[in-house]
Amino acid sequence: MHKFRATYLGAFILGWLLAVGVAPAAAYYSPLPATATFTSNSVSRTVYDPKLKKPWGFISWFGGDNVSVVDLKQHNGVIAWIIKHGTTYQVTCSVYDPGAGTFIEDTQGPFTDISQFQIVDGVVAYVAGMPPTMSDPAHPEFKYATYDPAKGAWQNRSHFPSWPNVSNLTVATKDGVVVVSYTWELIGYAPHSVLAVDIYNSAIGNWHSASQGFPSSFFTDNILTCQYVITNSTIYTILFHPTFGQVGSDTWGYDASANHWYLGPTKPMAHFVAQPKLGSSPLWVWFTDMSIAGANWSWDFGDNTSPSSDRSPYHIFTSPGNFQVTQWISGPSTYSQTITVLKGKSLPGMLHLLLLAD
Repeated sequence: MHKFRATYLGAFILGWLLAVGVAPAAAYYSPLPATATFTSNSVSRTVYDPKLKKPWGFISWFGGDNVSVVDLKQHNGVIAWIIKHGTTYQVTCSVYDPGAGTFIEDTQGPFTDISQFQIVDGVVAYVAGMPPTMSDPAHPEFKYATYDPAKGAWQNRSHFPSWPNVSNLTVATKDGVVVVSYTWELIGYAPHSVLAVDIYNSAIGNWHSASQGFPSSFFTDNILTCQYVITNSTIYTILFHPTFGQVGSDTWGYDASANHWYLGPTKPMAHFVAQPKLGSSPLWVWFTDMSIAGANWSWDFGDNTSPSSDRSPYHIFTSPGNFQVTQWISGPSTYSQTITVLKGKSLPGMLHLLLLAD
């Protein structure tokens, strides 16, 4: 009965967290969501560009001997697909970057196999089978990536479990947070349930991870397991024992200002990327939201026009001048930067003034 009550309580808490307090946070939120379709030898992507007032598409062909597209996933403009090349696999990630005016791709591999392939809230994640090398035997790795428009590139990350004695590998992503978990057993030691969390901090342009192992040495008869949910970039964990039920719980959050994980809810951080920051009026500027733990967004473009509550809006500056654009998100954070709009300037002058603006 004790086991039933503890397990039931933990399940109730997890279910409650899933049902309430869910906010549409993300690592990267595209200002122009692209869509894609695929066949066995092609991927077709399309995006509607309001500046061009027409759809813009690009087709990638992968035809050839022993080459095929075996899976494609997409979410809020982030697209990724798996290519099989003979007996190996590759993963290609793609987004439409309105600042660059094209799709930006990145391909990872080759891998011996791919599982748990997913895209959620701006992050592509999967478990990849790594082929043997001169220094390492074949082993699994957690792979994940998000797009950073400030760098104009995909930011990739790998997590290496303590192989070879690992099992129960699981990867999940939501709200820009990646959680990887596995069971690790070293000969002569009790098994551990290992949980590692990661998040992309766009303000510093890096992923930041933390990990925790749950030793079962004080329960030598069985292995501890950890269940978790991700809500608004916060990880709520509950530790279970198969005999004693729930034996612990934690709340893990990220503090972007201090760049560290701690026991507590994730603190909201407002942050965005503007493209371009300099040009002739009328100037179309795309604002890509890269905030953390946001639930609501508000924008003031600094030119006495109507504010916006869109997540990643675009705005047309019709007159030259310097404009301070401010983004507010739910929580105690704001972020602002100055946009310089010029008219009738030469390229050298634009570059000079761009350096002054930065």
